[in-house]
This record gives sequence, structure tokens and C-alpha cells, in this order.
Amino acid sequence: MDIEIYEVGPRDGLQNSKFKVSTSDKITMIEELYYAGFKNIEATSFVHPKRVPNLADAEEVFSQTKELGNLGVLIPNQKGFDRAKKVGAKKLNVFFSPSNEFNIRNLGKKLDEVYDNIKTMLSDTNREDVRAYVSCAFGCPFEGLPAEHELKDAITKASDIAETVVLCDTIGSAYPTKIAKALELTRNIDSKIAMHFHEKKIGGNNILNNVKFSLDLGVTSFDSSINGLGGCPFIPTSGSNLSTNQLVSWAHDNDYETGINLKKMTHVSRFVRSLERVNASFPEGSITEA
Repeated sequence: MDIEIYEVGPRDGLQNSKFKVSTSDKITMIEELYYAGFKNIEATSFVHPKRVPNLADAEEVFSQTKELGNLGVLIPNQKGFDRAKKVGAKKLNVFFSPSNEFNIRNLGKKLDEVYDNIKTMLSDTNREDVRAYVSCAFGCPFEGLPAEHELKDAITKASDIAETVVLCDTIGSAYPTKIAKALELTRNIDSKIAMHFHEKKIGGNNILNNVKFSLDLGVTSFDSSINGLGGCPFIPTSGSNLSTNQLVSWAHDNDYETGINLKKMTHVSRFVRSLERVNASFPEGSITEA
């Protein structure tokens, strides 16, 4: 069986990293991931630079890597959409949550209005080029576990606009019972289902158990981040992403095909760790930025 890995390190991994990464190093990171066999990569986000300063160079990063092929970008609103289209982005990722409080804090609007705006924004975009993320599908830091009808509504809206619907464990609260209930709500939708798991920041959780359980229920597509980088910058309790290294190693040990070259992936992992060591050593505004 094949497992499809959607590498989110360059965007979700770096958006709130404590170490600064230059534009050229981001480009190298994406290129090295691609040559290691990752054909589905989220390259950056066209979010307001003041909200996520680490991704203020979205235009340059995408422009320098788009020829690699299947690169996705996150677009939070119309302005982000316009910026993305201006540099030729075609694979577009959008997000919203069954939690209205989450939507208001992150997108400034309740779910129905967010959905209407996204649907209008994507009216001329091919559905197969859209990946819709249902954030906080397994629990919200502001409102707790979504009611079944709320989650179903968000999943249905996501399927209406996207070929792929991604159920996100934004705060690391998923476990098999929750996963089974959420997947039951996807049974009659016309979209591919993928999973995006986070570690639990406090207390820990066995994230690979969630992967295994999802595979048993027919899910074969997973987001992950090289070295487990990342987490939601607006949710303090959000832990790191599912580690690509861990996922690929486990998959190969259990005879799943990923298309990833382990040796080259390890090279990328070391490169990213070197960035963390070097850039964390210098304060903001140091001579290394001259």
C-alpha cells in the first residue's frame, strides 16, 4: 500500500519557528525536499506579514521554486489569494473550523461568512487544485470538542470547494475514538480525506497510533513536517507537527511505499537542523543579516 505524504515543513514548520531562516535557505529546503522524493509540498503562506513575519517573503520563495511542480500555498483571505495568483500559484490551501471562536480569532468572521467568502474567491479555481483544512476537528482550545452537526457542517463545506479535505488535530487532542467518529461524517462526501496530526504539547500523545488507526480506516494521505517542525502560532497549547522523519521511517519499516529516499531525507533533516543551530545563535539585527 502507498502512503501519500504532504510535506508542510516550509510553511507550517517555519511559520512560528524560533530561529530565523533566510529566503535562500527556504528555497534550498524546498528544493532538497523535492529531490528527496517529496512531490507534494506546502511551500509558504500568503498571510499578512505582520501576522506571520517568518513568511513575509512568500512571493520570492514561491517564485523561485514554482517550477518544481506540485507546490501548495496557504491563502487566508482575498488579499492572500490575489498575492498568490499574481506569482502563479495554482495549488491553493484554505482553512476554517467548526469553531466560530477559532474562525473569529484567526479569520475575523464566523464559519458561514468565511465559507461564503472562500467560495466566491475560488469561483474560477479548479476544485482539484484546492485543499481545504478543517481546523480543530478533534478539539478547539476555545470551545472544546465540536458538536457532531458542527463538524459535519464544516466537512460538507470543505468538500464543496475542495478535492481534498484535511481533518486537522490542531491541538493534539485526537485519539482513535474521535478519529472514527470524524471519519464516519466523511462517508458520503465527494472528496479525498487526509489527516493532519499534532503532538500534544503537554502530556504527550502517541501520534503514530493515530496514523495507524487512520490507515486501518482507509485514510492513506497524511500531512507531516520535516523534523516535526511547527505548530499553530496563535494557539499556545499546539504542539509540533507529525514528524516526517518518524512517519517515513515507520512506513518503510512496515512495508508501506512513500516514494521518499531515506538517505536524501536524512540529508534534508540535517540541513534544517543546521539552520536551527546557526540562526538561533544570533540575535535579531545581528551582522549575519547584513
